[in-house]
Amino acid sequence: MGAFRESLLMQSVALGVAIGIGTGVCKIAFNIPLVYLLLPPYMLLCVLTWISSEEFVNFGWDSAGVTTGPITVPLVLAMGLGIGANVPGVSDGFGVLALASVGPIITVLTVGLLVARAQSKIDNEDES
Repeated sequence: MGAFRESLLMQSVALGVAIGIGTGVCKIAFNIPLVYLLLPPYMLLCVLTWISSEEFVNFGWDSAGVTTGPITVPLVLAMGLGIGANVPGVSDGFGVLALASVGPIITVLTVGLLVARAQSKIDNEDES
């Protein structure tokens, strides 16, 4: 677990939020139904949660709570409403926050699996 440093966690969460917000902006710009963008990530999260260790699952799911904090919520919602109001045929930016929250969970769990795999390789080499 020591290989998952604080800076790596922050970068993973930031990358996930960026991917989620980018996906949300694409949803607004191209008027994509929200279910098509939310269902696959949550199905992926079920698999990642099942195969990840408890420590990384705790980090991953808690990181999503951080992204819905007092700064992100007003910023993302205002951005979604602003973009939605300026795109013809789109009435709102509903779903951008949900996508911004699912992104960091995916990235943290994925990085956690990569870190655990690298750590097990190191441990195996030390035993040899």
